Amino acid sequence: MPNNPEKLVQDLILFYVKENYNIYLQERGLKKIPNNDLDSVISELYSQRKDHLKEFIKSSLKKIMGDDYVGDLVINNMLIDIFRDDELCKNRIKLEIIEYQKTIV
Repeated sequence: MPNNPEKLVQDLILFYVKENYNIYLQERGLKKIPNNDLDSVISELYSQRKDHLKEFIKSSLKKIMGDDYVGDLVINNMLIDIFRDDELCKNRIKLEIIEYQKTIV
């Protein structure tokens, strides 16, 4: 099965967001984040974790892809495209969380 870097990056971002979301809930003893708190929580976590997320993606891709790793230059360019608009990224995260929280009882 060929490794598709774009799909892997997307999957890694979703995994990272989900794990950090669950950690946030667990640390605060919450079942979900109230919708009116989402903007401030996402803004705070996004600014704190953005650089770590980029490093997580690169190191994970190196492990997953092994000899097929496309190189830091390609990955850095993909990350520049993805993180070009912080507000868009935060809004996308918010929409994902809202949809996910609809499934929580």
